[in-house]
Amino acid sequence: MASIRNRTVRRGDQDVSANVIDFAVNESLQNLLSAEIGNAFKRPWHRLERGLRLNRLRLFTETLAEKRGFKDTEKQSLLALLTKSLDKKLLNSKTSVEYDQEMEEIKEIKPLVMHQSATGEVLFQLLEKRNAVTFRKRLSSAPAQEEAT
Repeated sequence: MASIRNRTVRRGDQDVSANVIDFAVNESLQNLLSAEIGNAFKRPWHRLERGLRLNRLRLFTETLAEKRGFKDTEKQSLLALLTKSLDKKLLNSKTSVEYDQEMEEIKEIKPLVMHQSATGEVLFQLLEKRNAVTFRKRLSSAPAQEEAT
């Protein structure tokens, strides 16, 4: 009994062609999907899903590389930096990324800084905003002293 229990039992060939959905038949569903695809990038930056943000970051990297004449290694390092920064949630806010909804493209990434080394290679850095620690003001000790006396 134990030997049967550990075996994978194969069933005979089954026809699974009935499980395939033909979306072309349902035109309203097809129209809905195509309308949703057209409006996917029209949302504000902080409302885009991660995959759509990655797509826009790739496009931003390519256009910046064309404008500035970056090498392939520089372009790859910029994309890697932006992807890691997105994972660290440094690019989630709409204040850090200037995104044009009408043109569906990133205009500027505000904390992005580019440095050129002595060899001529461009290095990229994202400035992280440090959270400042604030302290509450203490109530003056004068009323407490008056009550004590």
